[in-house]
Amino acid sequence: MQSSKESWLFWAGLILCTLYQSYRYPLQINSTGTSSTYSDTPPLLNAGKYVLALPLFAIAAVRSLGKASLPKHWTLALGTLFLSIYALSKLIGDGQTKYVDLSFWTLFSLVLVWGVDAVTVPAIDRYLRYLLIYALGSTLIEVVLFIAFGRLPALAFEGTYFIRFGGFLDDPNGFSAVLFLLMGWSYGRFKGQTRSYVLASIVVCLLLTQSWTGLAFLVLILFLWALVGISKRPGLAIVALCATALIVVLGMHTITRSPAEIIEEVLTAKQESIEGHLFPLQKVASSWSEWAVEGNTIYTTYESWWAGALINFGVLWYCAWFSLVAALIISLRRGLSRCVCEAKPVYLGFFLFGCYFAFGSISLPYPIIFPINVFFFVFSFLVAFGKIRLEDGSPAVLAPGMAALQ
Repeated sequence: MQSSKESWLFWAGLILCTLYQSYRYPLQINSTGTSSTYSDTPPLLNAGKYVLALPLFAIAAVRSLGKASLPKHWTLALGTLFLSIYALSKLIGDGQTKYVDLSFWTLFSLVLVWGVDAVTVPAIDRYLRYLLIYALGSTLIEVVLFIAFGRLPALAFEGTYFIRFGGFLDDPNGFSAVLFLLMGWSYGRFKGQTRSYVLASIVVCLLLTQSWTGLAFLVLILFLWALVGISKRPGLAIVALCATALIVVLGMHTITRSPAEIIEEVLTAKQESIEGHLFPLQKVASSWSEWAVEGNTIYTTYESWWAGALINFGVLWYCAWFSLVAALIISLRRGLSRCVCEAKPVYLGFFLFGCYFAFGSISLPYPIIFPINVFFFVFSFLVAFGKIRLEDGSPAVLAPGMAALQ
């Protein structure tokens, strides 16, 4: 197994992708189209992440040569290679960077993981611990500066309820995905009051993002959790339901404005965003012969990745992409069910994040949102290729028969 010194390349790549966009909030650089108080990101900063990642990519590619692996791993690798090369080939005749965002970071994640022999559970645990501190701390700073000085984050408009806090990414939709990664890990890592405080802090951060996709997934999680709770303790479920109703009633009386007025203002502020998430199904279906085989010749931006990818890349590529994502999520689920107790928090965080990545792509283009795309593929490939180990070098995932006895 590689020592911690030999795995520096993997961590350098992951930390680069984690921290790179932290310049957004302090410099107020993002997009003038979505943030009225911000300036557009200079091309040099957009290209900077590729410039910094390319040497790491090259070294990892050299290390990957000659690596022995199982046939199922080669199937995933070759499928990923096909998807990346095909997406990159569409640059011919259409120079949009969306193809590069998809192709490069998917391949970068594959090579980064393939080039490392193993990554230990304690190392991943430390990374997630620092990520948790960074996520909560950056959100706290943004909220304090907004309250004290009126400093707006990205995707915020003065004088409205439409103030979205996106943490160190300064991207509410991307940050909500990071929060689900931390939510799953924190649930398994902490116990008692500590777990309650940490999870409550993460949920507050999620509410502050005002990401409807994230909130919808949170409601889905709570619904499934409630079903399990009701089956075990029906009396407690009734008490919780009554307490929730009481809190809602009291909250409505303490708010100076009516709920209808607040909802109307939020919907008005998000009208443009809502319209952007709508998919022109009838228009696209009528022109199916133009995109069914190879996809559109010109990239068309849709908020829904699962709908837009079919139009932009064609049926064959779409089926291959769907198969890859499905295979990786199945791998994450199997890893969670078979991993040893010490690794449960890490695998739970990866699995919840993977589920949200697939769910969120219904209304958001996560596969081309950096660094969320890198996180998904890096964490998924780590699990799928069996690269996660305990500190003593033993596998973090037990064989099927041994897992049943755990």
